[in-house]
Amino acid sequence: MDRLDMMKALVEVARQGGFAPAARQLDISTSALSRHIAALEDWLGVQLLHRTTRHVRLTDAGKGYLVRCQKVLQEIREIELAGQDVHGALSGQIRISAPVFVGRQHIAPVLAPFLRANPGVSVDLFLSDRLVDLVAEGFDMVIRVTKPTDSSLIARRLGDTRLCVVASPDYLAARGTPSTIEELAQHDCIIDRVPEGSGRWSFITQSGHTAQRVSGQARVNDGETARNFAMSGLGLARLPFFFVQEAIASGALIEIELDENPEKAGVFALYPPSRHLSQSVRAVIDLLVSEMTF
Repeated sequence: MDRLDMMKALVEVARQGGFAPAARQLDISTSALSRHIAALEDWLGVQLLHRTTRHVRLTDAGKGYLVRCQKVLQEIREIELAGQDVHGALSGQIRISAPVFVGRQHIAPVLAPFLRANPGVSVDLFLSDRLVDLVAEGFDMVIRVTKPTDSSLIARRLGDTRLCVVASPDYLAARGTPSTIEELAQHDCIIDRVPEGSGRWSFITQSGHTAQRVSGQARVNDGETARNFAMSGLGLARLPFFFVQEAIASGALIEIELDENPEKAGVFALYPPSRHLSQSVRAVIDLLVSEMTF
């Protein structure tokens, strides 16, 4: 049994949290996946996974070995990509993670003509508003609307957007319009759990940065849902301008002008530093830098 296949099986079970979804991702049967794991454990002489009818979790030995498997598989992938680049034409699969709205409205329209022009390239575009682990989950790059904080990753700025506070006309008619950041504490606010999730909204003041604690009935992990809740009158939302631009133009939402300005956010492509970053990945990153508009 191929040892690399066994390593891939372990990585995918850990990534998916179970045998059935991992088998689907690898396009093999659950029994074949179980045989891979069993063979790997026999070869190493240790138990890598605790299995119950409901849950699968890594043993301490499994956690340590998983990290080594991820490094080995990443190095092999980089070598393969470097080899593909020798042939000149762009080729290979590129795995990208992006927030749902950004992926649908901004990434996909840019990728479509690129893929038509480069038939040797395939893209696995994973849209999710959770913060994925780029290395552990095997992505070549992730797109984030934030301030980059992971110094182990390279960040290419794709654009900037301002964060604005909005509410529906009905909500403001009933509750009044805040004019200072302190007044936000008196209002129902829709908390976007990504990225902070702390219920604190940051603002830029003349003396620097400040943060206001806010609260409300709704706490979500999806910007589109936060926007829709705001449009339905559930409270104030703080979102990137491109999320709410059309709703503001149509009158469904009103942007609230406070005495201070919300923080700006950057849209970044994050990817691991690598001497073997493929030409295809570089081409996509360069394309996004040149084509993305917010």
